[in-house]
Amino acid sequence: MDLLLENFECTIRKLFAERLNPKLCYHNLDHTLTIVDKAKEIGEYNDLGNEQLEDLFLAGWLHDVGYWEGIAQDHEERGADFAQDFLPKFGIDQARIDKIRGAILATKVPQQPHNLIESIICDADLYHLSSTQCYAQTLLLKKEYEQLNNQSVVLLDWLRNSEDFMKNHQYHTDYALEFFQLGKDKNLKFLQLKIEELAKAEI
Repeated sequence: MDLLLENFECTIRKLFAERLNPKLCYHNLDHTLTIVDKAKEIGEYNDLGNEQLEDLFLAGWLHDVGYWEGIAQDHEERGADFAQDFLPKFGIDQARIDKIRGAILATKVPQQPHNLIESIICDADLYHLSSTQCYAQTLLLKKEYEQLNNQSVVLLDWLRNSEDFMKNHQYHTDYALEFFQLGKDKNLKFLQLKIEELAKAEI
């Protein structure tokens, strides 16, 4: 990693430590690091050049900074605005900033990426749907929602909403379709079994 990216990562890590709402148990540094890692993995699979890989790195780090205050609504727009103000300090030109902003904005659900960089960030952002930690991450999202909104949510209702989300979601890159989709399909079936169990218990 060159000096520019090292400086960027050092600075953004400090900001995460200083500004991240402690109630964010899902949209936190761990989630961000996963997205940075998965974006690199998909980018390298697609033989992207150094500059595009750098843009993915920067977009991955910044894609959820709009969550820092603990407000979900329009966090993508806040993240894109943050990138516009923050990235010039590291010598990133406006053309690249525009691409990075586009990648951040593309993660807004329903995802509608317009190019490969945006597609990669979108797929990295929802990698957890395919992982062995999917159900645990679903429960973590529930906990975060409850903490941020000071209200409890019935588990069955939450899981049904999660099921709808998974059904309506689609991966965009060839890489994710090849390597993530099968895991997501298995996780959806597991989730549906959990829903069935809880629904029977309520009867």
